[in-house]
Amino acid sequence: MQESSQIHEKIEEFRKRIIEWYEAWGDKHLPWRNTSDGWAVLVASFLLRKTTATQVAKIYTEFLKRYPSPQALLTASEDEVRELIRPLGIEHQRSRHLLELARELVERFSGGVPCDKDRLKELPGVGDYIASEVMLSACGHPQPLLDRNMIRVVERVFGVRSAKKRPHTDRALWRFAEMLVPQDPEKAKKFNFGVLDFARKICTALDPKCTKCPARDLCISAKYFK
Repeated sequence: MQESSQIHEKIEEFRKRIIEWYEAWGDKHLPWRNTSDGWAVLVASFLLRKTTATQVAKIYTEFLKRYPSPQALLTASEDEVRELIRPLGIEHQRSRHLLELARELVERFSGGVPCDKDRLKELPGVGDYIASEVMLSACGHPQPLLDRNMIRVVERVFGVRSAKKRPHTDRALWRFAEMLVPQDPEKAKKFNFGVLDFARKICTALDPKCTKCPARDLCISAKYFK
């Protein structure tokens, strides 16, 4: 019971520090972090694949101005969409996937975005991560954004590791990540975005900046880094 209590206290303290760090240092200006529109969240998720937030930010607002809904996107030709997103790379694949997504949303949900994780995962190109992102940002349901960045932080801070070759498919790891997320929807967003930014800026894969880490005294792995 005492060990369980200690873990709970550590989780609470970790949450608090990450949220405070995000409020001070996080990328709060990113437009897709400031919308509750399901289509806008999905568009960002598809555009962010295999590119940087900086690159996506350059065209994201223009994309939504032209195509504010799945129905609007379906009025465009694939060539038109491809030309707009060309700066992001792999534009042939991206444009095709976005049009497939829009078509499915229109045909199955009349252009709306369902607030149901299982139904979201039935959409083309939508897996656990994107479904969680929609549930978190558009639907107000606290969910972990468990990608390789959050996995790295969880492993280092809490010592929770997956034996699977593809850790993001490990249900036990997802359940632990769910424990970390605050149940307040706004705090849940700040925590998730905070972990992602923290992993990218401080708890990096190759050269973690432990001296700048707000959770160093909580981290099981800190002793292995300078």
